[in-house]
Amino acid sequence: MRDEQPAAPRYPQPVKMRPGETRHWCRCGHSDAAPFCTDGRCPARDRLAYTAGKEEIVLFCGCGATSRPPHCDGAHVGLRKKKKERNGRAWWRRWWRAR
Repeated sequence: MRDEQPAAPRYPQPVKMRPGETRHWCRCGHSDAAPFCTDGRCPARDRLAYTAGKEEIVLFCGCGATSRPPHCDGAHVGLRKKKKERNGRAWWRRWWRAR
């Protein structure tokens, strides 16, 4: 199962939390209910519990690249830029080899 590509969302997931409510954020990306863990899919070591202290809307990270888990810190924007840079270099290499 670990060889499969995770189908986790790449953008933040806003969730309205009530006081005392706990959600388990998935670190492995193999959950059916991403970005949250489901009982059978995620090992306990890959779960991060978050308990709300007040009623709030929490932006849970969907890409997994955050430096403040489980909260989104905007790291998904940097991932998109890196992908564009890689595609740009690949285009340049194809053009250069064709010469």
